[in-house]
Amino acid sequence: MNDKQINIGLILESKTINKYIKDFIEWSKEEEGINIAYYLIQENNFSFGGIKETRLKRVVREGPTKVIQNRIKRLIINFEQRRNIGNSRHHKDDMMKVNIDQYGIEKIEYEAIYSKSGSSVRFSDKSLDEIGDLNIDLLLRFNKRIIRGEALTLAKHGILSIHLGSDITNRGGPSGFWEVYNEEASSSFIIQQLTENLDNGNIVFRGSIPTQKSWSLNRAELNLRSMSYLKMVILHLLRNQELPNFKDSFPFTTKLNTNPTNKEMVSYLIKRFKNRKKDKKYNNNQNTYGVGFQKTNWGKMEYRKSQFIENPPNHFLADPFVYSFKGENYCFVEAFNYLEKKAQIDVYKLIEDRYEYLGVALKEDFHLSFPYIFEFDNNVYMVPESAKNKDIRLYKATSFPLDWRLEEVLVENIDAADSLIFHHNKKWWLFTNVDPLMKGDHNFQLDIYYSDNLLMGDWVPHKQNPVILEPTFARNGGILFSGDNVYRVGQKFGFYKKYGLGFSIRKILRLDEESYIETEEVSYEDYYSSEIIGSHHIHSNSIYTVFDIWKKA
Repeated sequence: MNDKQINIGLILESKTINKYIKDFIEWSKEEEGINIAYYLIQENNFSFGGIKETRLKRVVREGPTKVIQNRIKRLIINFEQRRNIGNSRHHKDDMMKVNIDQYGIEKIEYEAIYSKSGSSVRFSDKSLDEIGDLNIDLLLRFNKRIIRGEALTLAKHGILSIHLGSDITNRGGPSGFWEVYNEEASSSFIIQQLTENLDNGNIVFRGSIPTQKSWSLNRAELNLRSMSYLKMVILHLLRNQELPNFKDSFPFTTKLNTNPTNKEMVSYLIKRFKNRKKDKKYNNNQNTYGVGFQKTNWGKMEYRKSQFIENPPNHFLADPFVYSFKGENYCFVEAFNYLEKKAQIDVYKLIEDRYEYLGVALKEDFHLSFPYIFEFDNNVYMVPESAKNKDIRLYKATSFPLDWRLEEVLVENIDAADSLIFHHNKKWWLFTNVDPLMKGDHNFQLDIYYSDNLLMGDWVPHKQNPVILEPTFARNGGILFSGDNVYRVGQKFGFYKKYGLGFSIRKILRLDEESYIETEEVSYEDYYSSEIIGSHHIHSNSIYTVFDIWKKA
């Protein structure tokens, strides 16, 4: 029985709430100790000069350019809602609206004292006294007004707000637009405790996700993902009775984003049309993966001098790992079957600059890939990706290299891909790419687990999980060793479906129960042939180095 509880108040624009607030309220009712006790809305609306502004007066004040700008913006949103949101598997209900009163949450009206422009508000003294007597632990801001003054300290832990953008590189709005317009690989969000310092509050959480193909989809994905991490922050508050440590702040050097001009919105539409053509270039149906190898240590390997394993009919090969066994070298690969639309694990013997196909090492009813191989206690183990089965599995070789049995399910009920396991500082470490929403997107979150024992061990989530939340290097693309140094290979996820754009080699500087630190040593996106679109994996056993490439079919 949890005797801890936090009382939360929601600061809303009106009684009508979107699907994300709705889902948040329903989630809170399932979590013991989290009580959304109140919702706050302003009792008085803003008006210029104390006079209610008519639509005609607003048009005159804003001018024809602004009117046209708003009309184009609305047309774009309406079009994308029909074409992108309406056909999206995860965001079909993005535009849902409900009345909050159906949840039985007590309404509190406050008197707002508006600034001259109406963009910011203070609470009246009467409202401050009334709300202060409610003993609210945390306020969450879900309206558009900038809140100033004593209202910022009404709740014990202040006011948290989600900003869809980056406090370091991308402030302003509109949410999710400029990342698509500028074709950026990642779109960021922050969760901050509001202060008087606009756009520069106390940062509780930073994260980035892959930029989606359209403004509406990008905004919907940012809303969905950022709300899931807000839940994580609140669970931390419930357990520890304090917010997570504030993140370091950094200087902001770029201009503040504003609404796009009419010219920029037309340019956006043209870019969207061009990106539909680019989609064919980066579509896996139009291209294929292949596996290369070279007899050399990974630091000396040159792609252009490598040999390639020929893809079998109706298959592509990817995610290679090389392992030495009794003086022979074996390359395990993901062998994706286009007809079955899933992969198995095949194995090849490497002999100087030649290869020999040995057969199927592992096949299940579900998709398998990323066959990471390692040795422990004179036994050989494999941890293939089994995300479709929602678990992380450990297989043991009963007769290497073709006979394997399931030894143990290390983690159940998890949507995780590309797992790596190794022993370091007297513990076993599991690095894996997790989608906490179980929607199959493994391209931006890296989690770490550790255990004292490989077998029958209790895998403990790392204190800093997620240790990385960034699509340009979070996903595992292999692991490399050099003496006592360990290097994690991070995949690069580019804008508009550029999965496998490249990779970076990242040295692990610190790994313990309290912290994780890595630094990029080198990054790769350019290759010797124009036929190679990208590469997202490299591994070595110091005798052979193996890798995959993404190339034009």
